[in-house]
Amino acid sequence: MEKTIYLSHGEKGGVGKSRVAMVLVDYLMKTGHPVALVEGDKSGKDVGQRYAGLVETGYINLNRPDAMEEAFSSLGRWLEDHAQDKNVVVNLPGQASDTLDQFAGLLGNVAEMLGYDLSVFYSVGPLDLHTGNLQSSIRTGLMSASEITRQIVVMSEHGGPVTGYHWFGSKAREKFLGAGGKEGIMPKLKPDHLEKMVRELPGGYSVMLDRNSPIKIADRALLFSWLKSAHEVAALGVTHE
Repeated sequence: MEKTIYLSHGEKGGVGKSRVAMVLVDYLMKTGHPVALVEGDKSGKDVGQRYAGLVETGYINLNRPDAMEEAFSSLGRWLEDHAQDKNVVVNLPGQASDTLDQFAGLLGNVAEMLGYDLSVFYSVGPLDLHTGNLQSSIRTGLMSASEITRQIVVMSEHGGPVTGYHWFGSKAREKFLGAGGKEGIMPKLKPDHLEKMVRELPGGYSVMLDRNSPIKIADRALLFSWLKSAHEVAALGVTHE
């Protein structure tokens, strides 16, 4: 059985990295793919708390520049013990560009030795600095550890219209897409009261569409439309057998 590690990578501070991880878990569950979850920063458990009791979850501090070998050893042992027959979504720490990108080869080796393919979703921010960080990851960082067709750049509408992103108008984007890289736009969930409700409710997004959901019918219709678009972003990195 084909199995994949899905990395949710990107900038720290509101670029939508955790939202991508949540949508990935939801999409994999909905489409019948066995899935486990790794929170890569023990101090930030938002994704793990949402799926508590629903999927096997590990909390492994991957943001350890002084002990990366130990961190990857912990990750490898957890995958062997808890996720041998599952796909795995890894919500990377927000500082991954400063730390983990330097160890892309090591992570690639861990994935290969355990029999996993690797897909990387990179949530880029709107600034030129963010474009530069993304380019570094594509050249030599975690993005480079996966095949080009499994590299997905995500722009979130939470950061404003994506046409205003530096990445959107850059030559680097043109080169990336021309080489076979993929790109998705994570829609903004509106209105604000629905975003707040969804953020506070536990469990997968798809479950919130059930008849017994506390979300009102009209808002469920808005959530359905949003989730359909969000799942299309997740599907960019998922291979269906």
